[in-house]
Amino acid sequence: MSGPSAYCRTGMAVLAATIAPLASVAQSAIATVAVGTTPIAVAASPVTHKVYVVNHGSNSVTIINGTTRATSTVDVEDRPEAVAINPKTNRVYITNAGADSVSVIDGGTDKLSATVHVGSYPQALVVDTVRNKIYVANNFGHSVTVIDGATNATATIQVGQGPRGIALNAATNKIYTVNYGSDNVTVINGATGATTSVATGKHAWAIAIDSNTDKIYAVNEDSASVTIIKGDTNAANTVAVGAIPFAVEVNPVTKKAYVLSYGDDTMSVIDGTSDAVTKTIRLGTHPQAIAVDEQSDRIYVANQREGSVTVFDGKTNLPVKKVDVGAIPYAIGLDAPAHMIYVANYSSNNVTVVQ
Repeated sequence: MSGPSAYCRTGMAVLAATIAPLASVAQSAIATVAVGTTPIAVAASPVTHKVYVVNHGSNSVTIINGTTRATSTVDVEDRPEAVAINPKTNRVYITNAGADSVSVIDGGTDKLSATVHVGSYPQALVVDTVRNKIYVANNFGHSVTVIDGATNATATIQVGQGPRGIALNAATNKIYTVNYGSDNVTVINGATGATTSVATGKHAWAIAIDSNTDKIYAVNEDSASVTIIKGDTNAANTVAVGAIPFAVEVNPVTKKAYVLSYGDDTMSVIDGTSDAVTKTIRLGTHPQAIAVDEQSDRIYVANQREGSVTVFDGKTNLPVKKVDVGAIPYAIGLDAPAHMIYVANYSSNNVTVVQ
C-alpha cells in the first residue's frame, strides 16, 4: 500500500467499554499559512525554527519562517511524501516517491543542494544525527538506501516486503523497518549493515522507538494490535488495541506509547514498563496523525474528518483543549523549543499554526 490514498480510510464505529468521554473546550489557532497542493508531511527545525511542508500534489516544499510566517518554495521531484531534518548539519531531506529520489535542501540558503537516487518508491526516512546518515525506506524496492550525509554516497540494504515505516535508535545504532507485505520488522545493524527479522501481526504499518527503554512499537493495521520488541534480544509480544491502528508515538520521559486507531476513533495508552494498555480514549472522527511533546507532556492528535486537533495532558490522559484547523488535517510537525505545532491540512492546502 502506498501514496496518500492509502491513508483515507472508511472507519468502523466500534467503541470499547473502557473509553473515556471527550470533554474539551474549542479554541482558535493563531495563524493559517497557505502552502502548496495536498500537503502530507511537515517537520520543524528546533534550531532554526523553520518549517518544511511537503506538497504531494505540486511537487514542492513550502518553507515557513517560524517567527514571521513568511514563506518560500523549493521545487522537488515527483510525488514527494516524507521529510526529515538533520539540525546539526542544517540539511533537510525529502523523499520523492514517484521519482525514486531524495531531494536535499540546504537549510541556510533554502535552496536545493542535491538530488540523490534511491530505491523504488521511497516513502519514509529517518536521520541519524550522530553519524550523519540518512536511512530511506523504499516501499516497492523492498530495501533501505543509506545516504552518507557528508558526501551523498549511497548503499543499499535489502529488507522485508514493502517497508512502510522506519525508525532509529541512535544509542544502539540500530534501524528498524516495518514491512507491510511480509508482516515483520527488519532490524539493521548500523555499523555492519547486517539484518535480522522479527515477526509482527498482519500488515505492519507504522513504527516508533523509545530509546530510553530500548523498545520498538510496530503497529499492525489488520490485526488491531501492536508488536512490542525488546531491542537487546529481539523478543516480542503483542498487545491488542483499537480497530485499524494507524499511527504511534512515544514519550521516552514518561515511558508511554500512544497508538491511534483510525477504525474506531480511539487512542490506546501503553505503559512502557508493563507493556499493558492502561487507557483507551475516545477521539474525534478518524484520527490521522499524532505528535508528542515530551517537555510539556502534551499529546496532539489530528482528527481527519472533524478538521480539528485535540490536545491531551499526558499525566491525566484527559483532553485540555480542541483546536479547529483546516480540511483533513494530515500531519503534525512539532517545534518544542518554540512551543508551536504545525498542522498540514491536506484538502485546504494550508498549515494551521497552534501555540
